[in-house]
Amino acid sequence: MNQIQLDSELIERVISQERKAQFQLFELTKRMVYSLAFRMLNDEELAHDVLQDTYIEVFQQIRNLKHPEALISWMKTIAARKSIKAGKRQFEFDQLDQHHDPVDNQFDSWFDGELLDQAIRALPPGARAVFMLTAVEGYSHKEAANLLGISDSTSKSQLNYAKKLLKTRIQTLLRA
Repeated sequence: MNQIQLDSELIERVISQERKAQFQLFELTKRMVYSLAFRMLNDEELAHDVLQDTYIEVFQQIRNLKHPEALISWMKTIAARKSIKAGKRQFEFDQLDQHHDPVDNQFDSWFDGELLDQAIRALPPGARAVFMLTAVEGYSHKEAANLLGISDSTSKSQLNYAKKLLKTRIQTLLRA
C-alpha cells in the first residue's frame, strides 16, 4: 500500500487556510479518502458525499489538530466516522453462532486486487465495516467497536465471519 507523505510546509499552509495548499492536499489524498469510504459503504454516491464531508471537516478543524504529522491518520478517522454515519442504516450485524468454524489462514491460491475488492464488496455491510476498519485500516477491535456502536466481541466475531466469507467467495471466484 502506498504511503502518502506530506511535507510540513504543505501542512502549515493548509493550517493557514491557503486555498492552493488545500487543493494540493485534496489532490494528494482524495483517492485514499474515497477508497476508504467506498469500501466501507459499497455505494459510489454515498462515498462521494463522505469525501466531500470529510474535506469540509478537515479544512474547518485543521487548526485544532495538535500533531500535524498525524494529518493522514486524522483524515482517515474522519472519513471512517463519516462513512459509518452515512451507512448507519446498512450496517447490520448478523447474529453468529458462538461455535462457528475457525478460518483457515492458509491461502495457497493466487488472486489479484480486483478479485479481492469484489469479494470485500460482497460482504454483508456490518462484516464489511469491521473488516475495513480492523484488517485494512488497522483499528483495534475496541476502536472499531466504539466507532460502530457494538461490543468488542461482536467486532471480533464479525471479522472472523468476514474472513470466512471472503475465503469462500474467493475460492468460488477462482473456480469460475
